[in-house]
Amino acid sequence: MILSTILTLAVAVQPAAGSTAPKPSPRGRAILASLALPGTGQMMLGSSKRGEALLWLDGALWALWSGFSWYGSAREMDARLFAGREAGADLTVRELRYYRALEQYDNADEYNEGVRSDARDIYPDNPERQHAYYLSQGYFGTMGWNWSSDSARFRYWGTRRSGRDAALNAQFAVGALVLNRLASLIDCAFFAGREGPTGRVEFRPTESEPGIKVCYRF
Repeated sequence: MILSTILTLAVAVQPAAGSTAPKPSPRGRAILASLALPGTGQMMLGSSKRGEALLWLDGALWALWSGFSWYGSAREMDARLFAGREAGADLTVRELRYYRALEQYDNADEYNEGVRSDARDIYPDNPERQHAYYLSQGYFGTMGWNWSSDSARFRYWGTRRSGRDAALNAQFAVGALVLNRLASLIDCAFFAGREGPTGRVEFRPTESEPGIKVCYRF
């Protein structure tokens, strides 16, 4: 949404044919730079310390995202290899529900019985549809599995859970990266480079009714 808004604004300010395009202001360039890499806009406007802090924060967030993403993928692969060794799982299957079923059922027969029960509930008066559903949702032949023990299945579940937790943390890191860019953009638009007497927040009484208003003096 933010990117589409920026593109819309960019199109709206395109000069007419034959006219000279106005050069973007230093603050406008700084805002665009902050969207690409937080902190660079602050440095362009003279707020070096704030810019360095945002740059370090962005680097740390990228490192967190990379680390969590790698760890999540590695734990998922470890879990699948373990399932292939301890349950005879077919690792060529790409469906995520297959690996979720491995967490919940000791063997494929137990899982398929659950599918058969679901088919009866979904199509109570249609045996043909029940059978079709059973064949489409069940796992047979080489896709079957049989855990060597309950502890092995529990270990598989724990390994996958740690991978899911890492993937969730990676998503949080992405959200923090977006927020860091928004914070840098707002700072460049209103505050960076205006430290001192040229930019300050003031509190004044309102004229029309009792109260206090906040003013930012540029």
